[in-house]
Amino acid sequence: MNIQFNLFNIIVLLGSLQGLILSLMLLFPGNDKRQNKYFLAAFMLMLVYDSFGTFCWSSGLSTGWLGVFDQIFPYTIILTAGPSLYLYIQTTIKPDKIPSNIILKTYLPAIVDFAFRFCLLIYALLAKSGVVFPVKAGDIDALYQPVAEVLMVVVFWFYLISAIRQFKKWQPETSGADVSMLTEQNLISKCTKALLTVMTLIATVWAATIFGSLLFNIEALAYFTPIEIILVVFTYWIGLKGYQHTRVVYISDQKAAKTYADALPAGEAEACIGILKKAMETQKLFLDPTLTVNKLAEKLNLNPRTISAVLNRELKKGFSEFVNEYRINEVKLKMLQPENKHITIAGIAFDSGFNSVATFQRTFKSAESITPKQFLLNYKTGIK
Repeated sequence: MNIQFNLFNIIVLLGSLQGLILSLMLLFPGNDKRQNKYFLAAFMLMLVYDSFGTFCWSSGLSTGWLGVFDQIFPYTIILTAGPSLYLYIQTTIKPDKIPSNIILKTYLPAIVDFAFRFCLLIYALLAKSGVVFPVKAGDIDALYQPVAEVLMVVVFWFYLISAIRQFKKWQPETSGADVSMLTEQNLISKCTKALLTVMTLIATVWAATIFGSLLFNIEALAYFTPIEIILVVFTYWIGLKGYQHTRVVYISDQKAAKTYADALPAGEAEACIGILKKAMETQKLFLDPTLTVNKLAEKLNLNPRTISAVLNRELKKGFSEFVNEYRINEVKLKMLQPENKHITIAGIAFDSGFNSVATFQRTFKSAESITPKQFLLNYKTGIK
């Protein structure tokens, strides 16, 4: 294998490595569990995948696993770019946790492409084993390729425009905000505006490149070099700026939350705890799978910051942990009721406010130290 190294290849490779390192730092953030970090990591990993692919074809490096994956699923990873960017922007300007079902819907273009390509792979394998089909898998792939290239651009522009619209609708809260809060909101506004501006320029060049190659039947690799260089430079920029942004916001938020919690009178905190417990135990608001701090605050006519501060200071737990405790107790109660024997454990979890089986399983095992099935089996066999 003859690998060619030059200045361009080295820059691309270093950009890929930097993007990978920062993505891992975002995926394993320690105490900072903000969703926007994970969506930024997903966006960064897409750029890493693209940049490393550029390094491979420009340097002559042949990687069997990447080559096979790229042949089977050439568009799936790129189709995650728009959804990841949109979700990152949304969770940055509106920190409410997005439910798993909404996330899946947002990534639907990539999921559909993956499903189609997987079915095409099965189709090709069956044809190779002797099954006769009227149309060859290669012919289907040849028809799908230009359509997919256009779809990648269209899907990205759709989510980019959606993100821009979300940003324009965003109204930072200024009433009652302290200096640190105003500084944070100003930082979010500036960084988000800069990111969306840069992404609009990149999307324009990308669209011109793709449509130009299709209209004039250009397949030379040199034609795609400018957009690849732009993406590599962008990988450096978004990695440093995005990570710096999430860290500054997190640290600012922690300081603001601590100051707010310390200043909260003991009587107000006790009253808030009473209201929260009543909302969970009597009104059973935890049954709402889309329940967030802001939504609960609106229903109870409380300040969202007060709820978070009280839970952290008095109960030593976050909002999700507080709500999920009630959901777990509801699941346990319903699982042991004879009239619910015909309902699956997953069905009971959904009825109890969970919106994801994976989240339910993880939360249940964390709370009870056993799985839901083991809990049910222990009850039936009399083990406590």
